[in-house]
Amino acid sequence: MNSPILITGASQRVGLALALALAEAGHLVVSASRSLPVHTPHPNIHPFQADLTREADRQALIEHLQQRYDGLRAIIHNASLWLDDSLANLDTLFRLHVEAPYHLNLALGEHLARLDKADIIHICDETSSRGSKSHIGYAATKAALQNMVLSFAEKYAPRVRVNGILPGLLILKEGGDERYRQQTLSKALLEFEPGAQPLIEAVMFLLDSQYSTGSQVVINGGRHLKNRMI
Repeated sequence: MNSPILITGASQRVGLALALALAEAGHLVVSASRSLPVHTPHPNIHPFQADLTREADRQALIEHLQQRYDGLRAIIHNASLWLDDSLANLDTLFRLHVEAPYHLNLALGEHLARLDKADIIHICDETSSRGSKSHIGYAATKAALQNMVLSFAEKYAPRVRVNGILPGLLILKEGGDERYRQQTLSKALLEFEPGAQPLIEAVMFLLDSQYSTGSQVVINGGRHLKNRMI
């Protein structure tokens, strides 16, 4: 069956690394991002340009998947924005972190259910379970994304497993100085920059798992314990 994995926000950083890892493992990947790459990074990756905050773009993506592919092996909701708090930014964050996954999950449920086993994976954030005073809108919308794991897991069982991943820091932001690096890494018990590999490992585990749905995988280097100790 011609059934790809849909990954949103896979044009750079962790999302791109995940798409490449899945492609190299033999999966066909549809990468939905706001901008198309200059060069397709792997023959198993099929880029699709879509601004997922726009309903029309999402609908075009849905129709593309329904018309071109027999089914879907998985949807991985990775698209994310890290924006400061304002009403305008809250609207953007809500449309990307909540409305887009909600829309895609509902519209593509039947396509997923065509397989004996399919997956939906919500890439949330470790702040979605504890909040963030400096990025309230981001944490709140990621919390809604985390909550939807539970509802869609119940809705689509048993053929479609729905799980969440709550990463902490994986890759430091570009342009940060040494002080930023040290302060950021010191927030976790495991004080190093892990890169994309922990997320890749978590996704591979969930794709292989036969007995996990409605669950959350935390990959934050023990940051929740470090915060408790302060």
